[in-house]
Amino acid sequence: MRSLLFLVFLLVCQMASAQMEGTYSSYPFSQLAINPAYAGTRDLTSMTFLNRRRSVQFQNTYSSQYFTVDSPVGENWALGFQAFRDPYSIASVGFYGTAAYRHRISENEILSAGVQMGITQVVLPNNFVGNNAYPFTLGLGVQYKTPVYYVGLSAQNLVNQTHYYSTAKPIFLTAGYVFSLTEEWKLKAATLVRGQNPGLGFQTKADVNATFWYKNVGVGVWYQSTLQTLGGRDGILGTAEVQLGDRFRVGASYDFNAPHSGDFSFSTQESTIWQFFLRYELDHGTGKVGQMRYF
Repeated sequence: MRSLLFLVFLLVCQMASAQMEGTYSSYPFSQLAINPAYAGTRDLTSMTFLNRRRSVQFQNTYSSQYFTVDSPVGENWALGFQAFRDPYSIASVGFYGTAAYRHRISENEILSAGVQMGITQVVLPNNFVGNNAYPFTLGLGVQYKTPVYYVGLSAQNLVNQTHYYSTAKPIFLTAGYVFSLTEEWKLKAATLVRGQNPGLGFQTKADVNATFWYKNVGVGVWYQSTLQTLGGRDGILGTAEVQLGDRFRVGASYDFNAPHSGDFSFSTQESTIWQFFLRYELDHGTGKVGQMRYF
């Protein structure tokens, strides 16, 4: 009986790891999802709400929500917080706190190091053991950032308590650059390389993306091959973002490579077709909120 309970518990932990994949997939609109060192690098208090949906045609389709907030605290520190809600997944709720130390090399250069810790509420199948499980997660990251480019390295799911996340301990290498084509036209190009050891040798995959910005409107294309929540297929996302005044930004993405069979079930393996986000920022009187930021 104890062996059976142990096997069920390990299975649940692996499902919780899959839910973390869903959190990582929000990185096109919130880099805090993959690197805790990103906290505070915008030099603003930044709040982002993301809604992911299987369909916009049906009210009761699969949907999940993600929320992040991060802010500088004093001259050298930053704090952040993430939360998600996914009522159709066995890992239904998660909360993650972030702290980062920021060393300002110059007025426009910041080197950051961050740590992320949190828990995921895991609903055991059929309430088999009688209560929920709350596996712990830990992540570390560093990032170097200027107004024109950034480079980051992070490692997630480092804790190995009773084999939590034993098959998904990803390492993320990210980089991006903003090309100034004209005074009004900008091109932001970026990549994400993911490496992990699933038990059969270290494997790597890469995402690439490009977003053209005209003043305060951006349109981009993202190729994603790194995320297990895409059901074993690559994602091809079209994205659009609009900066509304100084404080608000809205955006959306659509996955053109998702199946269009008309099946709008609650399966989390093929859940991400539409994503919508809203960001609100404030600067505590520093005047930086009016500066255009591309990452």
